[in-house]
Amino acid sequence: MASDSEQTCKAPESGNASSGKFSRLTTQLANERTFLAWIRTGIALLAFGFVVEKAGSFLEAISTEISEKQHNFVRYSGIAGIILMLSGAFIIGMATIRFWSIDRAIRQGRCETSVALDIIIAISITLIALVFIAFLVFQSSVFS
Repeated sequence: MASDSEQTCKAPESGNASSGKFSRLTTQLANERTFLAWIRTGIALLAFGFVVEKAGSFLEAISTEISEKQHNFVRYSGIAGIILMLSGAFIIGMATIRFWSIDRAIRQGRCETSVALDIIIAISITLIALVFIAFLVFQSSVFS
């Protein structure tokens, strides 16, 4: 008996063998589109993290005299940039694992649905957003 997260996928009952192949191909292409969307998200986080990290380095390089609070801001921007880049790499890695898992299930004729990765990524991005909100609040108090 199939569990809630694993069901047997059956081709449509049209009597045409090619319709089952078309259905599987459509599902595989949807899996690839989803994978590529996650890859784009990961690359965007990598790029944004690089910009945030380099912005802190740039501010430190052009300022002649900065207060201790501003120096801490520059240091935290480097840490924030690294966290963003690590998040991007994590998303790319998890998307790859998920893609392979779903692709294997499609080839075996099974439908496996799992929202665990989606929940992990959503919680991670929410936590990162909260850290950045705190960072911006801290920044506004440093430079005012």
